[in-house]
Amino acid sequence: MYWNDPRAWSPFDELRSLQREMNRLFDGVDRGDAMSRFPALNVWGNEDQVVVTAELPGLNPDEIDISVVDNQLTIKGERKADKPADDAVCHRCERDTGHFVRTVRLPYSVENDRVSAKYENGVLCVYMPRHEASKPKRIEIKAS
Repeated sequence: MYWNDPRAWSPFDELRSLQREMNRLFDGVDRGDAMSRFPALNVWGNEDQVVVTAELPGLNPDEIDISVVDNQLTIKGERKADKPADDAVCHRCERDTGHFVRTVRLPYSVENDRVSAKYENGVLCVYMPRHEASKPKRIEIKAS
C-alpha cells in the first residue's frame, strides 16, 4: 500500500496511538521514574468501606505518612539505601531508593475522621469507612 492509499490510514489507529502516548505520559513511564509506581497498591471496596493495601517492605511504620483529603488517599515516605561495607563493590543495584508519594482517587466518599491503618509484614492496610450518603440504598417500588 502507498502512503496516499485511503486504506493505509485509519483515524482510529491514530486515536489509539494518541491514547497510548497520553497513558504513558500520565503513568510516568517516559520519565523513567520507577518510584512513581511505588508502592504497588490494591484498592478494594464494598458497601461498608474502602481498603487500600500497599507493599512497603523494610520501612518503619513511623516514617510512613498517610492522609485522606477530598476522596484521595496519599501515602508518603522514603526508602533508604542499603549501607554495605565501605569496601563493597556493587554488582547490581535494582532497588530504587528515595522519597515517594502515591495518591489514589477513592471510588466513593469516606469518613476521614474514622480512617485506620495497620502495618504488618511489609504491607500497609488502610481502612476507610464509606460515608453514609454514598452507600447504595434500596428503593422500594410501589405498585399502583
